[in-house]
Amino acid sequence: MEQRPRTSAMRTGRLARTAVPARLAGAAALRWLGTFRYRGARREEKRKEAVLRTAEDVTRAMGEMKGAAMKVGQVLSMLSGVVPPEMAEGLASLQSNAPPMAYGLVEEALEAAYGQPASRVFRRFEREPFAAASIGQVHRAELRDGANVAVKVQYPGVREAIERDLANVAIVLGLGGLVAKGLDIETLVRDLGEGIRGELDYRREAAWQQRFFDAFEGHGFVRVPRVYHELTTDTVLVQEWLPGRPFREAVKLPQAERNRLGEMLYRFCFGSIYRHGLFNGDPHPGNYLLLEDGTVGFVDYGCVAEFDEAVIEGFKRLIRALDRGDREGWRAATEAIGILLPNAPFTTDELYEHMHWYWAPILEDEVEFTPELAAEMVRRNTMTTGLGGQINRHCNVPEGMVFLTRINFGLAGLFASLRARGPWRAIVREYVDGTPPSTELGRLSAATTREGAPI
Repeated sequence: MEQRPRTSAMRTGRLARTAVPARLAGAAALRWLGTFRYRGARREEKRKEAVLRTAEDVTRAMGEMKGAAMKVGQVLSMLSGVVPPEMAEGLASLQSNAPPMAYGLVEEALEAAYGQPASRVFRRFEREPFAAASIGQVHRAELRDGANVAVKVQYPGVREAIERDLANVAIVLGLGGLVAKGLDIETLVRDLGEGIRGELDYRREAAWQQRFFDAFEGHGFVRVPRVYHELTTDTVLVQEWLPGRPFREAVKLPQAERNRLGEMLYRFCFGSIYRHGLFNGDPHPGNYLLLEDGTVGFVDYGCVAEFDEAVIEGFKRLIRALDRGDREGWRAATEAIGILLPNAPFTTDELYEHMHWYWAPILEDEVEFTPELAAEMVRRNTMTTGLGGQINRHCNVPEGMVFLTRINFGLAGLFASLRARGPWRAIVREYVDGTPPSTELGRLSAATTREGAPI
């Protein structure tokens, strides 16, 4: 097996973090200029090669830089249709195959967290991480009582690197030909900044995970790993080990199984909002596990939001209006919740034509998520030119809603990779109108929740 490269301590200085984007920009510019030596179809072929080479460079750089650069890369990998397929495939590797840090640094981080060597805390600690992500990597370990655990260790220096990255990552993504026209990269980076900073506190993450564990303990298809709070610190999180396969393997499954998995994710993500007021806002394959008993393990809670009852009621009013085709009621609901600014100078039909894509999956009885649908959902909501751009300037992302946008876009890309088809409209009616479970999974969920209502 080929050895993955190892990283030393994360470079956090401004010059070190800025040199990479500058180097990439220079290389991309030279490649693009080189294409002008050719004409016609040959020039187009060379331009595609230039984009692919640049995409490879960006993917590699984001993995090595970690921090915010890698996190944005993870998000872009899910926005099916926004980046070239070659780049999306490469960025997808950032979900679970980032270059790990050297084990000596892991030992230093653990000793700094516990005030003693890791060998005194764990009976066994595997040197090789089984996952390396944007702000930390995860090792399998065994506690003194024999329990198998997953230990997430934060990269030394990542807090400082985050701030450098948020300033630099827009440069990387602005390289010619890498992203679809109309995608507002700066807005994406700014919105992600707040969530990324929150993910740096592992005690906070552990508290959110406990909320989800309590809500879903014993559920029919949702597994949330137990947290070991006594061993969790600001920079180390210890949780129950869930043996399973990476979720990215789901794309190889038969369509019926992909549809079933899509529904499990849909119910977990949106059912959590309506049933518990909680929202896990980081939907990417690295956070899900395919467990042997057919359930799904949800293992990351670094990006969570909580909505109060008034906000949830606002969601319900908006969806009811959409469901009955009441466009004026829909417009009023979008204004009431703060998504659309009052008195926008557009007709309701103009607004609906542009904005309804955000809710497209629940406007018909059964919808298949395709790459084209996912791309259109993102494109409409990030346009900066034309009528769509004018409308977007009268739209708003209310406090806390950045997570909702993130999960809608993220799930759309994830479902598109599965080509998941399902009765999303009927599922949402269960939450909004209290209708009986509309699917087999809905009935299983209702039978295994304390409330007796399906997620």
